[in-house]
This record gives sequence, C-alpha cells and structure tokens, in this order.
Amino acid sequence: MYSISLSMDQHNSKFQIAVVEDHKALREIFVDNLHSQGYLVFGASSAEDLDEFYVSQPVHLLILDINLPGEDGISIAKRYRKANPNISVIMLTVKATANDRIAGYDAGADIYLPKPVSADELGAAVGSIARRVLKYASDQGYPSLSFSKRIITKDLTKVSLSEIEAKLLKGLINAPHLSLEYWQLLELIHREVTDKDKATLGVYIHRLCKKLEQVGMPNPAIRSLWKRGYQLTETISQSD
Repeated sequence: MYSISLSMDQHNSKFQIAVVEDHKALREIFVDNLHSQGYLVFGASSAEDLDEFYVSQPVHLLILDINLPGEDGISIAKRYRKANPNISVIMLTVKATANDRIAGYDAGADIYLPKPVSADELGAAVGSIARRVLKYASDQGYPSLSFSKRIITKDLTKVSLSEIEAKLLKGLINAPHLSLEYWQLLELIHREVTDKDKATLGVYIHRLCKKLEQVGMPNPAIRSLWKRGYQLTETISQSD
C-alpha cells in the first residue's frame, strides 16, 4: 500500500516524489526524511500502487528500488519514461556491477545509488534534481489565464477561449491535483451526467487542448482519467 506525506514548504512542495520500495521500514525512513525537507512525497510498495496513485497525481521524480515484487524498477522506469520523457528517476539497488549500472541508465535513470544508501545521501541527490527541475520551470514560466477576458497568454502569444473553455480551464487550474471528475466538469458548464453530455465534454476538452498547444503546452495538455474525468498536465497561472 502507498502512503502520502505533505509539507507546507512553498518551494519544495512544488516538487512531487514517488518512493517505490517494498521494504516497509526503509521506505518509511526515505519518505519521512524527504517530507522533512519540504517535498510532497508518497511511498509505494509495488508498481501497482504507483500506477494507482499516478492516475490522479503528477510526479516529478521516481525513486525506484530495482528488485521489487512483480514489475521491477528497470521496467517501471522504462514505462514511465516512455509516457513522460520529462520525469526524473533515481535507481536504488544492492547490485553494483558496471552492467547493472548501465542497465539502470539505459532505462532512464538520472542517478544510480547502490544500497545501502543513507537518507541524507538520497536527500542530497533529490535536492540536486529538484533544484534543476524547479529552476527550469521557473525559467520557462507558465501560461497565464485571464478568466475575465477569456484569454490564455504565454510570452507574446495570446489565444482566445470560449466561455465554456474558460470555465473548464479555470476549474481544472483550481482543482486539487489539477483534476476533476466528469460530474464536476459538467456541473461547471450546466450539463447533465449523461453519455451524450460526456461526449460533448470530450469535444470541448479536445478543442481546449488544441488552444493550449498554441501557447506551448504539451499534447495532451489535459489528459483523460479513465472512467473518472480529466487532469491538467502542467501548471497554468491566473492573472485575475
């Protein structure tokens, strides 16, 4: 099972971490230590727990034990890197041969740490990645929504939104984990929870994604949460 730790630190709390380690005591040490440094952290014992959480919670960094029950860390890293090339990965393993390290890096590891690793050493590695990722996000800046003007802006690019698109986008921006269920989104645009209205919602979301692409957001900027709703994949600020 997974556990979640939250922090009030306004800087590191923008950086979200998943620790996947089947050794419960070790996992709790890592999670508690990273939490104390201000990160948003959750701990998982397997790929299944990670997948369940990731559906509704974006993650910047995976900390993976290679030897896990079921799907191993190498396979998880490859799968998540394919789905999200920007995700960072730290590999943990008792294996320390050159071939093992090469396999870890080939799977997408940014840093490879042989066990036993101290919580402080892991924290230092996480800090190095977090500073780089957060600086990049700061340098890039975020698109900005003016709800009153129904315009989304990034640098010199401005894109007009329809009233419905603006309502949907504002709702997702303000939602926990940037995600809303079907009924919540349909309520925003005064629609019923029917198959027909869900299909109509899908059309609005598709059109909104196309407009978000115009201000440099990834495709899709809003991803479908299977049988649940939709989630905004990147941060958007609001100017009013």
